[in-house]
Amino acid sequence: MEIKEMQEEAYKIIEEYNKKHNLNHNKDTIFLHLVEEVGELAKEMNHEKSNWRADFNREKFEHELIDVLYQILILAKDYDVNLEEVFKRKIKIFRERFGLKNA
Repeated sequence: MEIKEMQEEAYKIIEEYNKKHNLNHNKDTIFLHLVEEVGELAKEMNHEKSNWRADFNREKFEHELIDVLYQILILAKDYDVNLEEVFKRKIKIFRERFGLKNA
């Protein structure tokens, strides 16, 4: 699945959810959810690092990672950002900054 398709699917889900619950879409709320999900991801990473859990819970980590991505996809669509193009530009900048060859 391409990033654009992921954006469309994520946005469709949030629109259906909002309609079902009679809610209005709000960019600020999406950002707050993103911050919340980043915090939950950080918590999972900290649990692994501090060996709080006997075994790393990969499933929980993956779940939190995708929650972060989901919110980013929605926020990018809200601001009409083509993530694929922006990513390509940023990779080029990183390669130049770090003196790396183009792939």
